[in-house]
Amino acid sequence: MKICNLVTNSLKKDPRVIKQIKIALENKFDVDFIGMMDENYDKEFLDSVGCTYTLINTKQFFGDCALNVWDKLKRRYLGAKMMYDRILESRPDVIHANDFDTLPSAYLAAKKLECAVVYDSHEIFAENIGIADKKLVKKLIIVAERYMIRRVDRVISVSHAAAKYLGNKYGIEEPRVITNCPYMVGVGSKKSKDEFEVLYHGWITRGRGYEEFVEAASLLGENEITFAIRGYGNILEKLVAIARAKKVTDRVRFYEPVEIAELVPEAATSSVGIVITKPVNLNFRLSVSNKLFEYLHAGLPVIMSDIDEHRYLNEKYHFGIILHDVTPKAIAEAAEKLYADSELYNDLKANAVKAADELCWQNEGLKLLEIYREAEKSNG
Repeated sequence: MKICNLVTNSLKKDPRVIKQIKIALENKFDVDFIGMMDENYDKEFLDSVGCTYTLINTKQFFGDCALNVWDKLKRRYLGAKMMYDRILESRPDVIHANDFDTLPSAYLAAKKLECAVVYDSHEIFAENIGIADKKLVKKLIIVAERYMIRRVDRVISVSHAAAKYLGNKYGIEEPRVITNCPYMVGVGSKKSKDEFEVLYHGWITRGRGYEEFVEAASLLGENEITFAIRGYGNILEKLVAIARAKKVTDRVRFYEPVEIAELVPEAATSSVGIVITKPVNLNFRLSVSNKLFEYLHAGLPVIMSDIDEHRYLNEKYHFGIILHDVTPKAIAEAAEKLYADSELYNDLKANAVKAADELCWQNEGLKLLEIYREAEKSNG
């Protein structure tokens, strides 16, 4: 079976799509990857993936200069058209469309080729930051998504909360959930630091509680708890400034980002993971961050914000503490509770390891391959 995997990036920083391709290749599927040229382009990395690939480059027509609204629309249309043409050349059995921005190309190409489409909704696209407040754009996306999602062969989602929402919103069978967990590589907990370190890693941006996390360090008592942030993003300098203003530079560390494959091993040297995405919009409320699963694979108890999927997973596996509010006080109290209560800490840690045994890509990826087979069969 030939899979045509679509995404609007250059793959290197997209762990979900990398895993999709890897599990398909491991199980003798033929994979053709079609993406978009971006700042993370790395030819050596792409060559190492093992599938055929094409990166569409619309910058050759528009350059890197700031674009007006009309040029942005033309650029999106041109990118979608080039992706559509490349799918036709590929002639796959199944098109895997990652997120809404690849769905129109996939849907139209599938009609032409009479092949199957699997729509992988990584997020509630119309509720994303930068779209939700643009009423006309949001409405057009919802109308288009409603039309196409009812006509593709299979729909999958990254969380149970998002799957339920999509099912109700568009009147479709509830999408299957394929969580965005890592491959199990047997890292476990390899804590090597002497202090009790609470780690927050990933994309450092607003709406994810990073500011409150840094401020919480000023509320810690006389203990060996330290906070750490690893990653990159548009508010990193702001966080460094907060640490200085709060005089906690000795208790808050900023680590350089690492490659995706190193996230779990590096996390395993910490004591606790934290993921405090705030429900600032519907997309954030229904999503689940990759880092939660990475912490589990590192063998870490997790401090979490109170959003739907965090509650669902913690009620099932009991690996962490849910914060009722993302405030510096609540964060500091949760960290101190895990530090002081060794029995609770060890119980949650053991449960994290057990959860990782189930929530691994070796399991989730096989579900995806079965969905490919179902989609091809239903289309035939």
